[in-house]
Amino acid sequence: MKQFILVITLFMVLALVGCTISDEELTQTTIEQTEKEFESKPKKANEKTALFSYYLPDDFSVTETNKFNVLLEKDNQDYILFVNENEKKNSKISYDTLAEEFQKPFISETFSDNDRFGYLFVNKLEKNKYEVTVGIGGTKLTTVSKANKVSDSAKNMMDIAASVQY
Repeated sequence: MKQFILVITLFMVLALVGCTISDEELTQTTIEQTEKEFESKPKKANEKTALFSYYLPDDFSVTETNKFNVLLEKDNQDYILFVNENEKKNSKISYDTLAEEFQKPFISETFSDNDRFGYLFVNKLEKNKYEVTVGIGGTKLTTVSKANKVSDSAKNMMDIAASVQY
């Protein structure tokens, strides 16, 4: 009986260890997925505010809209979309502000092409809690995410940011 309990305990420990993602895996996967979305063709806008239009994935919903911000939600996770129409798509102001505020981020990655500057910025808040910010020029999205959702959140956020037209 003791051996059976020992074997079951060992399997449970191995299962738990196998389910956690390392910092290196989280960083690599998040950067790769975000960069892939930055480089892909922007999705067609399906939502509109008074100042800008944007693509909203099917599994997201709009919870509030005001002049420069849209509050979004997916699976009980809140996102804020902020658009500064005075900044061009190649502006680095938002990224520089984040880099100045957080001296040692968990992830800080930039992407650029001919006319756009994009970024991924992840700040570790707690053991399994991260603030994720993704932006292109004057458009940025921010959310707080658990480790296992950081990569997916960043991918979706870049999809939305890339689609914004003002």
